[in-house]
Amino acid sequence: IGFFFPPEDMLAVIKPDTQHKEEILEEIRGRGLTISRLKDMVLSREMAEEFYKEHRDKPFFRQLVKINHGLFLRSGPCTMMVLTKDNMLEEWRASMGPTDPSEARQAAPGSLRACFAKEILETAVHGSSNTQHAHQKIQFLFRDISTESAASPALGASSVSFVHSVIFHHITAISRSNI
Repeated sequence: IGFFFPPEDMLAVIKPDTQHKEEILEEIRGRGLTISRLKDMVLSREMAEEFYKEHRDKPFFRQLVKINHGLFLRSGPCTMMVLTKDNMLEEWRASMGPTDPSEARQAAPGSLRACFAKEILETAVHGSSNTQHAHQKIQFLFRDISTESAASPALGASSVSFVHSVIFHHITAISRSNI
């Protein structure tokens, strides 16, 4: 059934300001989340601006880019991951916990931010806020993969699309014949 209804992909980032990368990776795996893609990379200032572009009109955008770009340069690479699972968006958001580490420690004491974040701008991990942002950021950071085939690297997007159209055609034909 996973072939016809593939699991969701979510972009997850371990920020370079954390000194707990291996512990966070263990936590992710321990929570039953599948890491289908993983790479370390340093973002340029331009890439950081593109990465946070949904916040461009907000007053904290420049500070967000400046701080994160500075962290990326000073602290080393980010660990970029594509996590794959059913209901991945909800699962990853719950695993991260609230953005503010103080709030995370109160509301979600077992969350990654409660355990590993230092302060509001050093949150240890990042995740997309919705599936559209996730697909955009996966495309941006993992240009070599299609978001439609990230969960099933052996299948290209055209193969999945073809199978879906064949299934739709047969289901339509069956429903018409039973009328």
